[in-house]
Amino acid sequence: MTELGVADFAVVTAYAVAVVAIGVAAARRHAGDDDLLLADRGMPTWAVLLSMIATELSAATFIGVPVAAFHGDWSYLQLAVGALAGKLVLAAHVIPLYHRRGVVTVYEFLETGAGHATRRAAAAAFAGGRVLASGVRLFIAALAFSLVTGLSIEATIVVCGLVALAYTAVGGIRSVIYTDALQGAVFVVAAIALVVGVTAAEGGPGALLSWASAEGKTRVFTWQPLFDVRANRGFGTAAVGGFFLTLATHATDHDMVQRLLTARSGRAGGRALAVSGLLNFPLTLLFLFIGTGLARFYFDASPEGLASTDQIVPWFALHELPTGLRGLVFAGLFAAAMSSLDSAVCAIAATWVRDVAPNAATQDAEAHDPDTARRVRRVSVCVGLALIGAALVMARVHASMQSDSNAPGLIEFALSSMSILYGGLLGIFARGWLLPRYGGDRSGVAALVCGGTIGFFLFFHPTLFGETHLAWTYWIPASAIMTFAIACLPGRRIDRSPE
Repeated sequence: MTELGVADFAVVTAYAVAVVAIGVAAARRHAGDDDLLLADRGMPTWAVLLSMIATELSAATFIGVPVAAFHGDWSYLQLAVGALAGKLVLAAHVIPLYHRRGVVTVYEFLETGAGHATRRAAAAAFAGGRVLASGVRLFIAALAFSLVTGLSIEATIVVCGLVALAYTAVGGIRSVIYTDALQGAVFVVAAIALVVGVTAAEGGPGALLSWASAEGKTRVFTWQPLFDVRANRGFGTAAVGGFFLTLATHATDHDMVQRLLTARSGRAGGRALAVSGLLNFPLTLLFLFIGTGLARFYFDASPEGLASTDQIVPWFALHELPTGLRGLVFAGLFAAAMSSLDSAVCAIAATWVRDVAPNAATQDAEAHDPDTARRVRRVSVCVGLALIGAALVMARVHASMQSDSNAPGLIEFALSSMSILYGGLLGIFARGWLLPRYGGDRSGVAALVCGGTIGFFLFFHPTLFGETHLAWTYWIPASAIMTFAIACLPGRRIDRSPE
């Protein structure tokens, strides 16, 4: 088997050293709990933007999107249309609202309209949902690294998880944002290296696009059917799914929202979010092009010895790219994996300390508990271990699904896993945005329980029934609507409306 050369290891090592150095430098600037969790609300817009992009373009993008294009066409890009619409709505209305309220975590917003129990339940739901979703991304990254290292997927999951945990627990959100900025740059450069590799092998981009067009591999929009209940083929179905998924992830998931709260103003945070929605198109297209190039490269002869096409990207890099360039690709893949894990660890630790299990000091937004930093770091260690455990479990779940003819691809598996608890979160937050005077603590908690139950059922229903009755793009809207309706029921509440 082809192995990484000295130059490849040098590239990966240089990247790893740079990431650790940035994390340590950020840790030295730490001054208190506001800095650890919010970076003193002083992060420049460009850093917030790069961090957002690096987290969105995870290992699932690096590995899963090319696999989708390898087997199909570019219709995955339809999701980006709905995602952009969702980001524009949030950038104009929701992110500035969070800044005006001065929240440290996004779940503090819920306490104003419903109560402390709803805030705590929502934060716990986020922690569970984010552990599962990030666990899937860690598993996908391990698919690639196990191919290179020769280690089992399980062992690779443990190693990657421990590396991400090492520097995240030290520097907090400032460390996450600045390391993500580097990781995002490495990520994109690695993707360009793959583009160079596949186009050089096929006579240039023009020849590759001509072949792809003739084979129908460049189709983006599917108008017939516009909506498809059982699959996400139609443009309308994909746009709806992308819109609601983005509302859930970028307004109720503190992993995403935390970096927007570090911006100098709500307007700056919203601007970073809107620009990330525009950049999502060319960046996603870049990975779709890679998958199409791989489909042409292996069109006449399938790769011998490859156990699953889920590993087609690292396989091509390992066997077809020259040394040095090969190391750059794996550094980019490593960056994709770390940028998803580090921010998840930081976000879950922050919400646990502030919302789920706060002490007397952290319950007061104005208080500065000298022990907060130590508590966040201790919780970060536990969260990192939980992510590793979740990745091991989701690897087993994905393996069990492969016997089903309706088994989702890697990117669909990653996105659909987010729907388990996020539909409930979106429903409870939508009540707070649209009808802040309705509902209460009891109805809020009941709504989250109901939304989570629906989400679990929808995620596992293809396995339970042997076929998909409702496409994953509708799972979040379905559970969000039910959660919203229950959350608006009259209930006991304490009015904490801002003056």
